[in-house]
Amino acid sequence: MTEDREEIERLQARLDTLVRTQIDFQNEVSFIRSELERLRFVKREIEPTPVSRPAQPQRASELPEAEKPPSTTRWETTPPPPPRSDDPKPPSRAEQPFTGFGKYAAADETNTTSSSKDASNSFFQEQIDAARGNLEKFIGENLISTVGILILVLGVGIGAKFAIDNGWISPLMRIVFGYVMGLGLLGVAVRLKDKYLSFSSVLLSGGMAILYFVTYFAYALYSLFGQSTAFGLMVIFTVFTVAAALLYNRQVIAHVGLVGAYAVPFLLSDDSGNYLFLFSYMTILNIGILAISVKKFWKPLFYTSSAFTWLIFLGWFATRYSSAEHFYLAIIFLGIFFSIFYSTKIVHGIIWPESEDDENLIGIIATALIFYGFCFAIGDVQAANREYAVFFIYLGAASLAMLLTSFRFYGRVLVYVTYPLAWLIFGVWFLTKYQADEHLVLASVTAAGFFAIFYGATLIYRLMTDDLAMAEHAGLLITNSFIFYGFGYAILQSRENLWAYQGLFTAGHSAFHSLVAHAVNRIKGSAVEVIQVLAILIITFSTIAIPIQFDGNAVTMIWSVQAAALFWFGRARAIELFQYYSYPIIALAAGSMVIDWLITYAERTNYASEANRQVFANGDFIAAIIFVGAMAFIYVTHQDDKHESVLSVDLARIFGYVVAVLGIVALYNLFRVEISNYHHLLVVNSGIFANGSSPSQTSLTKAGDISRFNVLWQLNYTMLFATVLSLVNIKKFRSVNLAKLSIVLDILSLGAFLPIGMVLFYQLRVNYMLSDADLATGPMHIAIRYFSYLFAVGLLYVLFVYSQDRELMPELSEDRSAAAFDSIFYATIFITASGELVNLMEQMHIPDSTKLGLSILWAVYAVIMIVVGIAKNKAYLRIAAIVLLAATLVKLFFYDIADLPTIPKTILFVAIGILMLIVGYLYNRYKEVIFKNPDPDSIES
Repeated sequence: MTEDREEIERLQARLDTLVRTQIDFQNEVSFIRSELERLRFVKREIEPTPVSRPAQPQRASELPEAEKPPSTTRWETTPPPPPRSDDPKPPSRAEQPFTGFGKYAAADETNTTSSSKDASNSFFQEQIDAARGNLEKFIGENLISTVGILILVLGVGIGAKFAIDNGWISPLMRIVFGYVMGLGLLGVAVRLKDKYLSFSSVLLSGGMAILYFVTYFAYALYSLFGQSTAFGLMVIFTVFTVAAALLYNRQVIAHVGLVGAYAVPFLLSDDSGNYLFLFSYMTILNIGILAISVKKFWKPLFYTSSAFTWLIFLGWFATRYSSAEHFYLAIIFLGIFFSIFYSTKIVHGIIWPESEDDENLIGIIATALIFYGFCFAIGDVQAANREYAVFFIYLGAASLAMLLTSFRFYGRVLVYVTYPLAWLIFGVWFLTKYQADEHLVLASVTAAGFFAIFYGATLIYRLMTDDLAMAEHAGLLITNSFIFYGFGYAILQSRENLWAYQGLFTAGHSAFHSLVAHAVNRIKGSAVEVIQVLAILIITFSTIAIPIQFDGNAVTMIWSVQAAALFWFGRARAIELFQYYSYPIIALAAGSMVIDWLITYAERTNYASEANRQVFANGDFIAAIIFVGAMAFIYVTHQDDKHESVLSVDLARIFGYVVAVLGIVALYNLFRVEISNYHHLLVVNSGIFANGSSPSQTSLTKAGDISRFNVLWQLNYTMLFATVLSLVNIKKFRSVNLAKLSIVLDILSLGAFLPIGMVLFYQLRVNYMLSDADLATGPMHIAIRYFSYLFAVGLLYVLFVYSQDRELMPELSEDRSAAAFDSIFYATIFITASGELVNLMEQMHIPDSTKLGLSILWAVYAVIMIVVGIAKNKAYLRIAAIVLLAATLVKLFFYDIADLPTIPKTILFVAIGILMLIVGYLYNRYKEVIFKNPDPDSIES
C-alpha cells in the first residue's frame, strides 16, 4: 500500500475532477430542458385557440401588457421585463449574453441564480487549485530532491578535491570516505523508504552513482583494486541497483544501474582486445535488463538498452573491426543483439496486449533497419568465399525469421523491410565484389535462396489469408521474380560459356511458374487471382525466352508489344489483372529502351569499336519505333470511354499524361540518337583514331568540329521537333495540356540553343579562320548558323500563335500572353544580334568587337525597344530598355575603356551619349502618351 499511495492519490484527484465536471454538465442539461418547457408553455398561452378563446388577439402587439412575450430583437435597447411572480422558471438564455463555455451573464445581475454562478466559480477555482497543487507536488517531491542530490555529489567532489590538493587525506582515505558517503546515502534511503518513497529512490540512485565512481577511481587512479576485483564490485552494484529498482518500482533507479553496467567494461578496460568477453557481458546484461522491461513493462529501459548496445557495437565496428579477425564475432553477436531486442518488442505485445501496437511495430522496424544496416557494412568488405557464403545464409535465415514473426503478429509489414533490403545488400555485393571465376556458384545459390524465401513467403501468406490484396500480391510476386531473373541473367552474362543458356534460363522461369500455378490450383482452386498473376509471369518469361538469345533490343520490342496487348485485353475484355500488369511492363519497356540508349552512348566512346551503329539500320531505331507505336496505341485505348479503367479518375488522368510524355520523349530521341550516330561515324570513317598513335593537333581540331556540328544539329532537330509538335497541336489536337507541354519544350529548346549555339558558332568560326587544314565540313562552319536561325524563327512563330490563341491559353490574359512572347522575342533578337555582330566584325578583322561593337549595338537596341514601347504603349519594353542601358553603362566604365585606344573610345562615348540623348528626347516628347498625364504647358504650346 505504501508503494502505491501516490498513484492512488493521483487517480482519486482525477476522479474527483471528472465527477465535478459531470455534475456541472448535468446541471446545464437540466437547466436547458426546463427553459424549453417554460417557453413551450408561454407559447401555448399566447397562441389563438378558436374554441375556448375566440376573442384572443392574434398578434403580440394586441396582447395585454402582462401577457406580451419578452422581446429578443437584436436592436432592442430597453431591458426585457422581469419574470412574472407566479413563474418559478429562471429567465431565458436568449436574454443573457454569452460569456464562456457553460456560463451566461444576465442583463440584470438579479436574474442569475446564485447556485449556477457558485457552481461555475467553484469548478474553475478547483481547477486552478489542482494545477497549483500538481506543480507544487512536482517541485517538492521530485525536483528539489533531484537537484539536491546533484548538488550534494558536486559538493562532496569539490571538498574531496580541496582536501586532496592540500594533502589532507591519503588515497586510501579518499576511497574509504567515498564508500562511506555512498553507503551512508544508501542507509538513509533504506530508512526513509516506507514514508518517503520518491525521496528515498533519489537518495539510493545518488549513493549507487557514488559507489560506481569511487570504485573506478580506486582501480584507475590509485591501483588499490585489481581489474577482477573492481569488475566484481561493479557487477554487485549493478545487481543491487536493478533489485532496488524492482523493489522501489522506480525506472530511474534501473536506468542508473543500466548506465553504470554499460560503463563498467569501458571504465575498467585495459585495451586487451577481448571483445568476446565484452559482447558476452553485454548479452547477459541485455537479457536481464530487458527481462525487467518485460516484467514491469518499462519501455524506456528497452530504448536505453538498445541505444547503448548499438552505439557500442557501432563504435567497435567502425574503429576495431577487421574482416579477417572479427567476421564471425560480428555476425554472431549482431544476431544475438538483434534477436534480444526484436523478441522483446514482440513479447511486449503478447504479455501486455493493452500496449500500443504502433509503438511496438516502430520498435521492431527500427531494430530490423539497424540489423540490415550492419549487414550491409559487413557484406561490403572484402572476405573469403566461405565467409560470404556464411554471411548470405545468415542473412537469408534472419530475413525468413522476420517474415514468419511478422506474418504471425503484425501481418505483412516487415515484407517491405526485409524484401528490398536483403536484395539491396546482395545487389551491392554483386556490383562491387562479384568475380565470375570465384563467386559464380555462391551468387547463383544466394539469388535462388532469396527468391525462394520471398516468393514462397508471399505466396503462402496469400493462400492462408485474404489480407493481401490482388494488386499488392501481384506486385510482390512479379517484382521478386524479375529481380531474381535480372541477377540470374547477369550471372550468366558474366561467363561467356554460359551465354547460350540465357534463353533456357528464361524458359525455365516460365516452366517454374507454370508448376506453381498447377500446385496452387490443386491446393486452393478458389485463389483465382493468384493463378492469374502466375499466368502473367508464364506469358512474360515465355515471350522473352526466344528473343533474349539474339539481341537486347528485342527485349524492348517484346515488352512494348506485350504492354500494349495486356493493356488492350485488360480494358477491352475487362480483365483487371491484365490491366494492372500492363503498368509495370510499360515501365520495364521504357527502362529497357533507356538502357539500350545508354549502351549505345557508351559504345561511342570507343571509335575503334566494331559495335558502331549504322544510321537507321540498327536495333535501337527499330525498338524505339515499336515503343512509340505501343505508347500511341495505349494512349488511344486509354482515351476510349467505352471501357472503364481500374484506376481512379485522377490516377487515370495522370497515367494518360505519363504515356503521352513517354511516347513524345521516345519519338524525339528516336531521330536525335541517329544524328549522333551519323556524326560518330564521320569521326570513325575519317580514320583519325584508327591507328594506335596519337593524332595530330589538326586531326583533333577536325574531330572537335565534327562534335560541335553534332551538338548543333541536335539543337536544330530539337527546335524543329518542338515546332512540329506545337503546329500539330495547334492545327489538329487543340489540347490545352499539350499546349502547356509544347510551350515548355519550345522555351527550353530556344533557351538551350541561344547560349550553347552562340558559343559553338564562335568556336567553329575561329577554327575555320585559323586552320589551314582541309576541314570536312568546309563553309558549313559559317553557314550552319543561318540554318539554326531558321529553326529558331519557327519556334518564335509557334510561340506567337500560342500567345494569340485564347482557346489554348485560357489561363493567361491577352496582355500577359503578349508580354511573355515579347520577352522571349526581344531576348532572342538581342542575343542573336550580339553574336552576329561579333562574328561579322571578326570576319572583317575589325578590332574590339566585344567592346566597341557590342556597346553601341546594345545602346541602339535599347533605343529601338523604347521606340516600340512608346508606340505600342508597352511599359515593360521601356523598362527592359532602361535596364539594358544601365548594363551598357556598367560595361562601358568597367570593361570597355580598359585598353581601348583613344579613337574607338571616343567613338564609343559619343555614340552612346547621342543614343542616350535620343532616349531622353523620346521620353520628353511623348510623356503625355507614356504617363497619361499631359503637361499644361505643352498643351498650350
